[in-house]
Amino acid sequence: MKKTSLSKLRCPKTKSKLAIKSIAIEIGDEIVEGVIENEKGFEYIIKDGIVDFITEEDLKGDAGFARNYYKGIAHTYDQNVDITFSLYFEDELKVRNYMIDLLGLKPNYKILEISAGTGKDSEIILKRLKSDGELFCLDISPDMLKFNKQKLDKFSKNSEVVCGTACDLPFDDNTFDALYCFAGVGHFPSIKKGLSEMARVVKKGGKVVFCEKNVPEWLRETTYGKILINNNSMFAYDAPLKYIPVEARNVGIRWIIGNVHYVVDYEVGDGEPKGNFDIPLPGERGGTFNTRYFGKLEGVSDETKKLAKDAQSKLGISMYEWLDNLIKHEAIKILNG
Repeated sequence: MKKTSLSKLRCPKTKSKLAIKSIAIEIGDEIVEGVIENEKGFEYIIKDGIVDFITEEDLKGDAGFARNYYKGIAHTYDQNVDITFSLYFEDELKVRNYMIDLLGLKPNYKILEISAGTGKDSEIILKRLKSDGELFCLDISPDMLKFNKQKLDKFSKNSEVVCGTACDLPFDDNTFDALYCFAGVGHFPSIKKGLSEMARVVKKGGKVVFCEKNVPEWLRETTYGKILINNNSMFAYDAPLKYIPVEARNVGIRWIIGNVHYVVDYEVGDGEPKGNFDIPLPGERGGTFNTRYFGKLEGVSDETKKLAKDAQSKLGISMYEWLDNLIKHEAIKILNG
């Protein structure tokens, strides 16, 4: 871990700043082995130049499986990952570049890659940056990150690898210009929290792109879909559209890589969208979106409702205008009486 990276990292649980507690081995600006701690003295170990923010609590369910699984295949991952693409007659480099293009990167961007693995996409991203750009790579597996770090250390550009969980990202709000995640979402302990964290750490107007395997509904009953689900049950997981955060704007979703991997891309907005809900609505009901939603009163009998409609029609004004004036007038008269 580079000492200069410490100012950008935060305790994943408290989001407080971190400090160096001890250094056992350092080379230049890099801490190869050491310990950092949060303001309460909770420690995180640095080993092989990689800080590990993972706790036992983070390894529940699929996350624990993923960490152990990738520990066993990290050394052969790069040699075998092409199967993911050749299985569907896809060009691996073309697909990876297509997804990274969705980020709309600029050379000076600060980028976070989640589930960065051994760095197949990390290299492509870093090549698009200049000296004032920056790439942080996060993965749950320190074993995968060792190979990622070897790739990125060959570049004379700003980069850092961090072992952590997407559900508690070790960064402040609005830190990055873009965020990328190719696979890994299916292993999040909480997909809802993980997707929320993605939006949290990206600046307003920044881009988020994430991809995961999924046989869509229209292919579930095909032999093609059944074969894939039989081989890996993750293909049967639902695409997490209901967990896309309210901050998402201009959302795009498509299925690529054999039509069995969804890709979601969106711009990060500020909270939920805003609507011009006070615009007057035409017609006999009248009112606005807001008055129709917030201005509801107790219901009336069918007879009274019919009489009200007849009276409103005779007056030639909207039901909203008549009732609002009528109720306001009567309420003021009672209150002042």
